[in-house]
Amino acid sequence: MLKIKNIEFMKVLYDDALAQNIFSIANITFSNYETINGALLYWQQNHSKEPYTKTGDYKFFYDLAKAQYFASVKFPKDCELTRDQRQELAYILLEERGAIGTYSFLSKKPKVQFHLKKAFEAILFPSDFDVTHFNSLAILRALEDGDEAVYEMLPYDRAFINSYYSWLHLASQQHHSKLVPYLGYIPFTYLCYANPLLSEQFLIEHLQDVNLEALQHNKSVLTRLTTSFKRYLIDELLKNKKHIHPDFVDQIDDLIESNVFYRSFDIVYLPEADEIPIMDLQYFEYDRGQYKWPGSEHLVKGIPSLKSQKYDRYGDMRLTNNEMDDKFANLSKTQQQLFTAVSELHWINRYKNEINWSYVCQYNEHLTEDFLMAHIKYLDFEALGQNTDIAVNTAFLEKYIHRFNHSKVVPLIIRHLTEDFYLSHKDQIQVNIDVLYKYIESIDLEEFARIESHLKH
Repeated sequence: MLKIKNIEFMKVLYDDALAQNIFSIANITFSNYETINGALLYWQQNHSKEPYTKTGDYKFFYDLAKAQYFASVKFPKDCELTRDQRQELAYILLEERGAIGTYSFLSKKPKVQFHLKKAFEAILFPSDFDVTHFNSLAILRALEDGDEAVYEMLPYDRAFINSYYSWLHLASQQHHSKLVPYLGYIPFTYLCYANPLLSEQFLIEHLQDVNLEALQHNKSVLTRLTTSFKRYLIDELLKNKKHIHPDFVDQIDDLIESNVFYRSFDIVYLPEADEIPIMDLQYFEYDRGQYKWPGSEHLVKGIPSLKSQKYDRYGDMRLTNNEMDDKFANLSKTQQQLFTAVSELHWINRYKNEINWSYVCQYNEHLTEDFLMAHIKYLDFEALGQNTDIAVNTAFLEKYIHRFNHSKVVPLIIRHLTEDFYLSHKDQIQVNIDVLYKYIESIDLEEFARIESHLKH
């Protein structure tokens, strides 16, 4: 193993001659190998399917679906590392540089850490333990409130209940990717009720276990859910005659349609650096301690990070095409439908002949005008007209205005309304002063004022 003693990152450069964005230069000092000076860290657009560049640099892709950009490291000519060693060292340098763009390693560890595995192994589970005994919202609330009656309600001794709930309470604050090995010991009801980090993708994947009644109390999660999942949640609660949370029992439409209903409960949602597994190193070892290498702060913006090619913004792993094919095939129809509401356009295109396009048109917030034009034969314009999360040009609306259902309000048109568009189509579209005010936050204020003056006369 080659032992890295120190890495120093130099300032950003831009090299037009190489048609590359060189964002850093690294000098690597070893304790048992000669120093490597002037390793160039760069990113550029990808123009081939080859895993290596013409000069032998290994490509680290940002977008696994499209492979549009890659990052790499160009080592000095006198570097005698093997290709495999270069690949691993390139990975180390790109990761240690701060993952390029929007994500940095933490410079310090928190003073107090919860060791999930060690704490779990310290619990003396009885041989007859059954997690379903704890899968009741009433039981979990009694434990949360310290209600003495709970010890009579559960078939376990006080010491076990206390140690188990203590672990459960702390575990429920961890990112769900860490909890997968323990799902047989964690009541899913408690995750739904208490874990602030649950992502919509995770909920969809485990839909059969989700307790929607408990989930409606988790305000941090509710504030992130899309219109699609919130509507599903409410519909299921009403269908099964479950209690609706008093916060929104009289404001159900506001909860479903608004992205700010629980704005104050929004959380900063990026996984900790040590929550993401790193490459198993075969050729190099190092210990930088709790601090970053010199110069590893961010200097490049607008380029996705190496983290983001593997994980989305909520810490869910991005899958390869084959992995997603296997997962998609095993989803229920309801899960597939909910998935298409939040999935990126690559997956919508990949499964275009298997999905419910009406649902995609109404709920998917990633739809773009270019994508819509390329898939025009699949579109349900009546459903598309209800989608208020996407942006299109008025030229698109002009071209396809006859395809929308104008017997009712078309929110997509209202939120893109201009005075000229209104005057051209006022006898065709449904709009009045109340409708205009409903979408006031989506309409340009100057256009709003001009349209308002017409509607008032």
